[in-house]
Amino acid sequence: MVSILALNSSLRPDGTQIIVAAGQRVLVYDTADGSLIQPLKGHKDTVYCVNYARDGKRFASGGADKCVIIWTSKLEGILKYSHNDAVQALSYNPVTHQLASCALSDFGLWCSEQKSVQKYKVPARINCCSWTNDGQYLALGLGNGTVTVRTKGGEEKMRIERPGGQASAIWAVSWNPSQEESYDVLCVADWSQTISFYSLSGKQVSKERNLGYDPCCASYYSKGEYLMVGGSNKACVLYTRDGVKLGTVGEQKSWVWCCAGRPDSTSIAVGCQDGTVALYQLIFSTVHGLYRERYAFR
Repeated sequence: MVSILALNSSLRPDGTQIIVAAGQRVLVYDTADGSLIQPLKGHKDTVYCVNYARDGKRFASGGADKCVIIWTSKLEGILKYSHNDAVQALSYNPVTHQLASCALSDFGLWCSEQKSVQKYKVPARINCCSWTNDGQYLALGLGNGTVTVRTKGGEEKMRIERPGGQASAIWAVSWNPSQEESYDVLCVADWSQTISFYSLSGKQVSKERNLGYDPCCASYYSKGEYLMVGGSNKACVLYTRDGVKLGTVGEQKSWVWCCAGRPDSTSIAVGCQDGTVALYQLIFSTVHGLYRERYAFR
């Protein structure tokens, strides 16, 4: 367990490193022993968000200084670009190196092939973002209770409006990475203390679930079989992919603001408001039983 001033962290896809937004720096830790590899300087104000590219060759950071910095796997800053407002969320396209950077009043789409960053206005503060598995669509969660889904070119495909407006501010969106579903499923976590699920067409699927706490993060785990949610409950909770509670991964002393699982692994990283980042190893055991005189296991 590493104690730092951080609200956002991201695991390297191979699980060997974790990058953490800590004050005005980005800290890089070794997940094997929790040792600090290197603090990265480049931002002039608080860093709010960090995100690794799917191939692990790059990661990005953004924050209150309105800047986004692109870093290499060798921990070198190679590019910096700016927004008009503080940068709130970042997400790399899972198929390409296209980066979505989200600020208070707009979002940008950057890729190395373009000389400039295309910016698009939004009607409210962006709190979170997530790409579909094929990298074709980007979901943006807004502070007015709206989710807007955009194409990779920035055009709006569909919009979801949660009842309650600002009282239902969206603080987490996550597309299920499962390849078994016949359609894309988006998990939406809002401050009416619920999680709900939608298809790419905007139709609500599965049952809406009441959490009993304000969610700040939601992330699918184990190829989309499970869902992790954390927030004002000061814990990371494990659910089925359609929102049935299974158990608590770990309890903390302050709000949980980020959680992420390493692909094809049982490792989970949890980041908290008090600066604690914890790395958990989940172990699933087989449960055996009899049901109506039939043997069953799960």
